Amino acid sequence: MTQCNPLISNHMKTAFLTSVIVILASMASTAVAQNEEAAKMFDKSAVPETAEKIGGFVPDGWKIEEDVKGDVNSDGVADHVLKLIEDKPSVDKDGTGVDRSRAMVIVFAEKDGSLSLATIADSLLQCTACGGAFYGAMDAPANVTIEKGVIVVRQDHGSRWVTELTYRFRYDGETGKFMLIGFDYSSRDRANGDGASESTNYLTGKRITTTGKGKRTVTRNTVVAKKSYSIEEVDSEQFEEEATHRLGLD
Repeated sequence: MTQCNPLISNHMKTAFLTSVIVILASMASTAVAQNEEAAKMFDKSAVPETAEKIGGFVPDGWKIEEDVKGDVNSDGVADHVLKLIEDKPSVDKDGTGVDRSRAMVIVFAEKDGSLSLATIADSLLQCTACGGAFYGAMDAPANVTIEKGVIVVRQDHGSRWVTELTYRFRYDGETGKFMLIGFDYSSRDRANGDGASESTNYLTGKRITTTGKGKRTVTRNTVVAKKSYSIEEVDSEQFEEEATHRLGLD
């Protein structure tokens, strides 16, 4: 039997370990670069505190996808919840859909017509290409409404399994922040109807969890710690991951 030269073997091990280190370092560097790029994608500092017109709150490289009007701070004047989208063509020269990020800018309106920045949420609304196979080439939705002064965000995505997310935010005059008061999550298998959902009320700390397999459905009521999340702090991807893990769907 031919035996390996220990020197050659050691050289091979050293070369292999060096390659692994280089690859890991490169991956870490790439991940950091991507995170940094995502963090600076929407420049919050480019949004002024006040502006004469609503378009003045839109930074370069972005445009208004929708201006949702409604009184969100209970002063009797309709405010603006701007759903912004990257100012890019929806398709490229080959006809392929272009992924565009979204951000939310909330603007208070006064009785005298003046406008002032309330807050910015840049990690809440899903991107146009985040719909998965369920939406295919269509832009994924990020539906924003104002219902009795509450800002409601509804969005969904997936393929065979479709996940639906609903967030509700109410303005707190004492803190001057829009606080998360409710979060609903549901995921279902479109093929056989299996699925799970949870609905959390952050004002009462109550959570209703429902799981279904076939014709059998189980509902549980639990009490969770009352946590306070402002709209700026809500990262939709993180909320979805945590709910998916709680329901054992990951």
